[in-house]
Amino acid sequence: MPLWFFPALIGLLGAVSLMAGVWLLLHLPAVVALFSGKADLVRGRARRTASKGAVWTALIIFNGGWIACIIIWILVIGGDANQMVDAAA
Repeated sequence: MPLWFFPALIGLLGAVSLMAGVWLLLHLPAVVALFSGKADLVRGRARRTASKGAVWTALIIFNGGWIACIIIWILVIGGDANQMVDAAA
């Protein structure tokens, strides 16, 4: 793998996680409707704009993106990824 692979992967995963987070913020009434019975959230007058499946998908993408970034960061900082990278490329 070239030297730029891990930073590019972290950047891509970060951008995907950021887009999912923005989508979740734009669809807050649907997020509140999803968790309204399990938390201290009160649904407002705005109508739900997204399905439960779309909200769950966005939550999984958001959390998966930042967790994968942290795992890659730990592997790179710890030196475990040194054998996979060809610094000459």
